[in-house]
Amino acid sequence: MPTMITNRVLCLPNDMYVVMTAAGDVLVNSPPESLKFLLAHGLTPPRYVVLPPDAPPGSEPGSHGFVYRGINYASVEFLIYANFFGQQQKITLITPTIAQAQRLQVLLRETINGPTAPDEWPGPWLQRECAAVAFFPPLGRAPTIDDMMTIVNLESGGGDLGQVQITYDGSNFTFTENGTEIARIPTTITAVAHPLTVAPPRPLLRQAITLQFIGGSDGFDPTGITTCFLAYFGNRQPLLFDAAAYLNVRLAHLGLSPRQIDLVIISHLHEDHIAGLPELILTGGKRVQLVTASTIYRSLLRVLSEMLDLTPATVAELFDFYPLEPGQPLELNGYQFIATYAVHSVPTIAVKVNGIGYSGDMRYDEVWLEHLHQIGHLSAERLDELRRFADGVELLVHDMGGGAIHTTPSAQLLRTLSARSRRLILAHTSRQHLDVTADIADRVEIAVSGHIVGAGDIVRDDEHRQRFETLTICPIFARLTASARSKLAQQCTVRNFSTGSVIAHEGEASDGCAYVIHQGIVEIVVGGEPVRLLGRGHSLGERGALIGEPRTSTLVAHSDVQLLQITPELFAFVADQLGLRAAFARAEWLWLKSTLGQLPWATLLDLALDFTPHPIAAGDVLCQRGEVGTYGYLLISGRLHFSGETSGESEQSGHCFGMRSALRGEPYRLTVRALTEGMVWSIDSTALQRLYLMYPDLLLHWQTIDR
Repeated sequence: MPTMITNRVLCLPNDMYVVMTAAGDVLVNSPPESLKFLLAHGLTPPRYVVLPPDAPPGSEPGSHGFVYRGINYASVEFLIYANFFGQQQKITLITPTIAQAQRLQVLLRETINGPTAPDEWPGPWLQRECAAVAFFPPLGRAPTIDDMMTIVNLESGGGDLGQVQITYDGSNFTFTENGTEIARIPTTITAVAHPLTVAPPRPLLRQAITLQFIGGSDGFDPTGITTCFLAYFGNRQPLLFDAAAYLNVRLAHLGLSPRQIDLVIISHLHEDHIAGLPELILTGGKRVQLVTASTIYRSLLRVLSEMLDLTPATVAELFDFYPLEPGQPLELNGYQFIATYAVHSVPTIAVKVNGIGYSGDMRYDEVWLEHLHQIGHLSAERLDELRRFADGVELLVHDMGGGAIHTTPSAQLLRTLSARSRRLILAHTSRQHLDVTADIADRVEIAVSGHIVGAGDIVRDDEHRQRFETLTICPIFARLTASARSKLAQQCTVRNFSTGSVIAHEGEASDGCAYVIHQGIVEIVVGGEPVRLLGRGHSLGERGALIGEPRTSTLVAHSDVQLLQITPELFAFVADQLGLRAAFARAEWLWLKSTLGQLPWATLLDLALDFTPHPIAAGDVLCQRGEVGTYGYLLISGRLHFSGETSGESEQSGHCFGMRSALRGEPYRLTVRALTEGMVWSIDSTALQRLYLMYPDLLLHWQTIDR
């Protein structure tokens, strides 16, 4: 049945719909920051939320479960809070299937109340602290998800809202009111996800320590971005503290690529602190190195497992984890980390690293902490540990926010915290001004989006190094030697485009140049429809530069943009060095005939460089069960027979096999024999390791479709 959008439907960005019914407003789809979008449009958060069906496994890289292109469309935590604490009512979450409802319950129980099993906590003392923070007077205890929500599913009749019925036919959600159809909403996620707000780019003069805030507000503020910041030490690649939603786009607006991030530090698992983490892990273009406590890590695996509908073991393969246990210093990549369990409603760490302190939503109130000590919730040693959590740091980032579970600012508190460091930066608050007494006014500031704080000597930078770094984070050009990249950085030129200007038109002749985004965001439009946003380090125009073909898409400057222009002569040298012309046909095949066709063409060209074509004849054995895998394969043409744990035949082009065995150095699980002549492409274990580091979304995709 076709979609039917009536005057009973409000269409919002990011495939969000609000259907106005006799039972009340119903939100269809809930991507990150749904609450902010609703508030920005003057809407009261609905008490009913319908979530989309799972993304079909293998349909596109980075899609699985509730996640589409790295974005979680079951991002409902703040809608729950807005209903329960703001409107004193339970929210009803509606999933298409029973299995989704069960997964959503596990996910939310973990993020809102912490680990279910007592042995998953570091000790009962932390459970007592979290319960004390989350204490809700009307209930006389901390609320549970059963107090705050009802989770139902359409498969079991959960779409019956009295006068209103919601049904699901595989393509649409149909709304019927008193027997009359009032709306039919598509279940397909098609829009390119955009954040409501981005941090304005500001000149970044690096010092010995520099903090750059992507956001410094809370989950209820439609004008601000939740707390998330980058920490630079000299000219080193930055560390990322927590992960705001729509992170890739927000980084690009600051002239950064996710590939430039060194380590990611996660304080806790509330949605406003991890909403951008699935996107970063799956589509950031670089394997994430994650630092947090083991308790939080194990919870994260369970949360991502339910979100992606994968086993925790499979999720663990998507990124690297480095345990930062409170009380046990961690030395990593030249940094020394020290952590303390913060006082919050779920397990949370406050972190110190090389002169920076971050409190991570800690409720810091010395009078209240003393009270907890007096009633036996805090030992004397624990009380002393909390009082000293930030001693000796240069810059202290402290999440505020007020209420029961965050720090409430007061003149005395600010004076106490400012004494802990040389500079106190207040975050997690929508307040632009606080009453700061004159004696500490020069040491206290509020982190708004784009805010920059520095300490120590200025570190000089130059344009050549920045161009070299841009080429280095571009997968194709990163294949060149460092000296070749340095020379290319000197020889290329910079072209500037203002926001909204068209860089190239679909169908127009190529100028023979290749380009790499140096600053800003480029929107790719095909047939008048936006298909993706690309930021720093993405290359453009290779097809035209290689074969002179007209443009296959329109390129629009989504912000002010700088492109590195590589002339035809320079690109010809690169093409010869890397063998790009030989890989062109393979990239075309991936684009036109595989499920990877939604990736940028430059990514497909990079992948094609690692595949080697092999003609096969009937009877050829490609994999022998029990032998250690050294190659993975992609079937291009012909028919294969699989035998072993499972048996069967395949002539589906694009079929993968042996990838996981070759990546892990494990024995093949199946024997694969050619039944007819045909063609396969092979990829060796070394190339697979490179993909493992650069394209976690492809790893997930191939694990889904690999035999």
